[in-house]
Amino acid sequence: MPMQFVRHDDLIEVQVSVNDLPITLQQIRDGLNEAGFGRCQVIGDQVTNLIADYEVIQSDIRLNKLPAGQKISRRIAVRRNAELKISIAADNMSVSAEISGAWGGQPVSANDLVKMAQEQGVSFGFQKERIINLVAAASRAEPGVLTSAIIAVGRTMQPGQNASFEPLVEGMTVRLNKPMAHEEERIDLRDFGVIPSVHQGEGVVRRLPPTNGVDGVSVRGEITPAQPGQNTEWQLGEGVEVSSIDPDLLVAARDGMPRLLDAGASVDEVYAINKVDLSTGHVQFKGAVIVNGDVTESMKVIAGGNIFIKGLVDGSLIESGGEISIGGAVIGHQMAPTADGETFSTVIRAKGDVKCNLAQYARFECGGDLQVMKQLNHCDVNARSVLAGQADKLTGKIVGGHYLLELGLKAGVLGSPSESTLIVDLNRRVLPVVEKQQALRDNIQAIKREMEEIRGMIEQMKSQDQNAAIQQQIKMFIEDFEAQKAIALAMMTDVKALEVERQQLLDETVIIVKQHIHAGVDIRIGSESIPIKRDYGATKISYADGQIKLDPLV
Repeated sequence: MPMQFVRHDDLIEVQVSVNDLPITLQQIRDGLNEAGFGRCQVIGDQVTNLIADYEVIQSDIRLNKLPAGQKISRRIAVRRNAELKISIAADNMSVSAEISGAWGGQPVSANDLVKMAQEQGVSFGFQKERIINLVAAASRAEPGVLTSAIIAVGRTMQPGQNASFEPLVEGMTVRLNKPMAHEEERIDLRDFGVIPSVHQGEGVVRRLPPTNGVDGVSVRGEITPAQPGQNTEWQLGEGVEVSSIDPDLLVAARDGMPRLLDAGASVDEVYAINKVDLSTGHVQFKGAVIVNGDVTESMKVIAGGNIFIKGLVDGSLIESGGEISIGGAVIGHQMAPTADGETFSTVIRAKGDVKCNLAQYARFECGGDLQVMKQLNHCDVNARSVLAGQADKLTGKIVGGHYLLELGLKAGVLGSPSESTLIVDLNRRVLPVVEKQQALRDNIQAIKREMEEIRGMIEQMKSQDQNAAIQQQIKMFIEDFEAQKAIALAMMTDVKALEVERQQLLDETVIIVKQHIHAGVDIRIGSESIPIKRDYGATKISYADGQIKLDPLV
């Protein structure tokens, strides 16, 4: 089929000599390809008209109404350059580009893209590699296919960090109490390695200066100044002092065991004893205590600093102003409630973290975290979080008991086949917020009642004969009413702010069970509660959108 193609600017015209052979859409497309116009956009109705007109003329030639060799032409395709669209995010922190593949026309170049973005006000954060990859992909794309990418990113403002504190003595940082490995990789769970100690004059903690932060910059070049960090004053415990030659260095003022504080440290005197039993009596010491053996039944160890116990604990109370590390097991017992309501024979209480190998029938009260290497059986735990096993190897088991926690719990197995009751309540941080909310709501209701009384007195006085004295009293009551109203509105705002805080705290909670959850576990987060009624495999339990969610752990 003789066809000729001619380009007029961006329009492609075909000239066809009519003969006895039919003409088809595929023939026209093949002809466009052979002529080098295959990527141009075909104008469908023009092609349809061309084929229809060709058939009419072909019929007329056959009927000798027209002489042979008649020609017909139509503009059947159009050449279009690639089209570019730039979109700037509402927060002015990112820019995306979308390119529609060219219909036989010119592709978009990197310079074209940058120029258009600049014309729309983009001046910062261009991503050179992304831009090059985008225009290259768009040039290879089929005609009309959309290709998009982020081509500019603003810089998020990073506020300066407050002064921080770096411990200088090994072992002062929060440790996971990883046992020491010996020959043949055998592990002695009672060996904590070298217990940290320091000599007088030795550096204990260094204060790192605050940082200035990093200014934020939008893609339009608008700068958000960073808030610089603040310096933090030393928190000086006993046995430390600021270096005379370096105000950012804390040194030991005596020999002893260093203990890290929030913004400083203390150096505790150390009391070491082989065991604690009836022959030694209770141990009460203002510094740190090291027990190289066991703490036997009914005995107490109370220390102002850290406590290290290498053996097992069967005592009635282990209380520390710092951390407690127990190399052996905590063996407690259930008992009839005492005068103060205690039902466990052993109580472990620490302002910091507590670590042990195994525990049963004991009460733990931790300002920090509780880590047990093997198993917790029927314990009552109040802590920031619980880790059963090691952070990188969750093999520990938690069976029965009650857990009031802040952040969550991580374990290998949760619950037991016997379905013994196990309550995990992640509301320790939330409860004080709820109590504040309730106190505010109670105050708001009291104020509303007072406002109603004032309103009633105002209405009553308005019904009386008006004189200057009564009008003055009405004015005073109205002022009092407005003042009470302002207080109530302020309290309502506080309640809403606390609700936001409550939701944020709930969203941070999580339970990770690496192996198995048994039926009989009761999960409580916020006002929601889920009793586990069947067994689950590896599971993540979290709080989102006002409800507790159980998801398979990938």
